[in-house]
Amino acid sequence: MSKFTRLTLLERVRDTTTGDSWQEFAEVYDALVMSWLRAHQVQSHDADDVRQEVMSAVMQQIGKFEHNGRPGAFRNWLRKITSNRLHRLWQKRGSRPDQAGPDLSELADQLADPSSPLTAAWDREHNRYIVEYLLDQIADRFSPQSMQVFERIVLDEEPAQQVADDMGMTLGAARVAQHRVLKALRAMGKGWID
Repeated sequence: MSKFTRLTLLERVRDTTTGDSWQEFAEVYDALVMSWLRAHQVQSHDADDVRQEVMSAVMQQIGKFEHNGRPGAFRNWLRKITSNRLHRLWQKRGSRPDQAGPDLSELADQLADPSSPLTAAWDREHNRYIVEYLLDQIADRFSPQSMQVFERIVLDEEPAQQVADDMGMTLGAARVAQHRVLKALRAMGKGWID
């Protein structure tokens, strides 16, 4: 399943970087950027600095962002901003080898390269993060068992029969649970774009 950025949310954030729209945007993307930085062993204080600078840059530049229907346009724009902010941090602190954590310059270079394995990882992590955010938004509509069935079959790509057996369900019941959650997820994600 593809990850999305809700176009209407981007439009509202572009119109005003205050209020509920920015709050909703920041709730998703601030946490996403921080999660990605931590997953790639960027030191906590550096990750916090980069996250703040990324969100500040987004706030300042969102009015200039043009989606134009390009798949992954926002995700790529955010990735480039993150790469640039990693480069700035590396330049600001210098290339001191005594610093713990990854080589920020190398990390930024890989993130800037659209064909690098790190960029592919960025895309996968972005997509999974957004789906999980949407799932959190609909979770109270379903039993924990239905949510677990969906996550295992769709997100973890486990065989449906194995999941059904593990959960003490028939295959048909597992498929019904999977499809009900998927239907709600699609409805919640309507208006989100790749």
